[in-house]
Amino acid sequence: MQVLVPFSGDPEEYHSTSAERRMASPPICPNCGSRRRLRFHGYYARYVSRKSDGAPLLLLIRRLRCRDCLLTTSLLPGFCLTYRFVRGESVARFLRGEGIDACDLQWQPLLSSSRRKYEWWYPQLAAPVGKTFGLRLGGLSARAGWHVIEDRFGAIEHATGRILGACGITLLGRYRCHQCGLPSNRPGHDHTNLLFSSGTDPPT
Repeated sequence: MQVLVPFSGDPEEYHSTSAERRMASPPICPNCGSRRRLRFHGYYARYVSRKSDGAPLLLLIRRLRCRDCLLTTSLLPGFCLTYRFVRGESVARFLRGEGIDACDLQWQPLLSSSRRKYEWWYPQLAAPVGKTFGLRLGGLSARAGWHVIEDRFGAIEHATGRILGACGITLLGRYRCHQCGLPSNRPGHDHTNLLFSSGTDPPT
């Protein structure tokens, strides 16, 4: 399971302050609902674009493991989007039609891919989100619907967190790492649902 954790700073601050070590554990296991404290279970690494110049920045993502169901939960900072390299702030600007910051020009193909993904996904997003939050999204274009969502929730990380928490989906799709419960017997489980050897804090 992957959960989004609000983080007020940018990727550079997360990295420079080793914020992954301070990410708070959920009060209950997102997979099984157990109230036993989750155990620290190491980290995994992923890249996100830096705010200063758009260059790749390697981040560590904290992982926890439930004592009861034995599944892992990863704590993704809010500025990251699931399976998206470009930070959420830049994706949101691009979807609003405001263009691309100079530092993100190099990632225009990735931003265009995110926009196509959102436009394809929007009809499936509009119904559950509109019903759950009382928003009139049906019949709107994907871009107009994006403005309605932003007007309601604010920044993309807040919108993603609220929609994910209520509907189990994100603004760009439905992902297995956000679906709770035991993994199936099919191959190709999402990495956050597999069991890994316990890790330790990264070197300083």
